[in-house]
Amino acid sequence: MSTHVPELLFTLRPATAADYQWLWELKRQTMRTYVEDTWGDWDDATQEAFFRRNFSSETVQIILVEGRKAGLLNLETEPAETFLANLQIHPDFQHRGLGTAVLRTLLESGRALQRPIRLQVLQVNAGALRLYSRLGFSVIKETGTHFIMRWDPR
Repeated sequence: MSTHVPELLFTLRPATAADYQWLWELKRQTMRTYVEDTWGDWDDATQEAFFRRNFSSETVQIILVEGRKAGLLNLETEPAETFLANLQIHPDFQHRGLGTAVLRTLLESGRALQRPIRLQVLQVNAGALRLYSRLGFSVIKETGTHFIMRWDPR
């Protein structure tokens, strides 16, 4: 007997400068273990400087569930494809189908627009790798630390 877990309903809103601290804390909570497993350590000052340099509220959207901040989605539109630069789900919302729901919405859009979607995922992040593979992403390249994956709507 299998059980189906219904996907969480979510909305997206553009990130603002006021979201910066929450987004930084989200990165610490969701990425620290993977950074430590990949590079050996986590230095708050270095990581926050990197985060601050790369923070752009123009491409980051806040994922909301019942009005609560539940994660972030960062998409960059490139000439030939969409780059999924980041998807982070707050620990309170992990393992509840939210990542799957967000990705399925993104894939529906990609299919409608006939636009491939590319992403990179740390090799040590087995859970994300399983999710992306299950939804049809394939590894197209490997670096020393990441898998580059692509989904094609055709």
